[in-house]
Amino acid sequence: MYIFIVILITLAVAVIHNIKVKNNQTLQLDGLANIGSIKLLISLVQKHRGLSSAKLNGDNAKSAEIATIERTINNISHDLSQSKVAKNHRWVSFLDHWGRLTNNNTERDPQNNFKQHTTMIANLLYVLEDEAESSHLSSLSLPTMPNVGFVWRELVASTEAIGQTRAIGVGVATIGNCNSVDKIRLSFLEQNIIKTSKDTLSKLSCLDDFRQQHNTLLTNAQNKMLTLSKVIEDELIQKQAITINPNDYFTLATDTISAIDDIFDNQIEQIKIAL
Repeated sequence: MYIFIVILITLAVAVIHNIKVKNNQTLQLDGLANIGSIKLLISLVQKHRGLSSAKLNGDNAKSAEIATIERTINNISHDLSQSKVAKNHRWVSFLDHWGRLTNNNTERDPQNNFKQHTTMIANLLYVLEDEAESSHLSSLSLPTMPNVGFVWRELVASTEAIGQTRAIGVGVATIGNCNSVDKIRLSFLEQNIIKTSKDTLSKLSCLDDFRQQHNTLLTNAQNKMLTLSKVIEDELIQKQAITINPNDYFTLATDTISAIDDIFDNQIEQIKIAL
């Protein structure tokens, strides 16, 4: 009888453990899906900032693309509001801010536009990190990805530094002049890009089977970041009269962000395998 009870208890413990493992994995996978949507949202708000900067500086050709991005942001926001992200107070703050921004889109000047977008993006960066934490996507739950925290913080934040140079640079290139304030901001952001290229990217975790692909993505991103940095320095900060085409600069900055996004997507793929 005693042995039978022990067996039942052992089986019960095993069943409960398996249920907990499955529930935790479901939580993690749902979290990854939400993070993917939040990351896309960050990218779209960043792009909206850059395009609206060009428009507010006189480039009215961006209106149709801006409207398309706004509709996409609204759709993604609606879907995320059906998930557990909706309970995050920072998410509620973003929704309120985004609604006010788009409802008053004719009342902004370029500086105010930049400030409002940057505040919203900072909020979304926190939402993404909060979602990773609440979904048990830390190094404690992913021992084979010991530096996974860099994905949720430094890697995503690096796209924001580039996104800010895109918005400032497009405005500067559109009007053909870079004032002293923008030069200081661009110089600070440029140093941030260089530091990320040299330090942060090398700290990312990598599973053995992904080593070659991982290194290729890092090299591509580093090369694009250094190219962008040189253009910022030579064409925006040092030049008295800005001659670079704003669309060319926008494309260069966007391609650089895309190279980092490729690393992000590759990290997510590795995390799914590591679960």
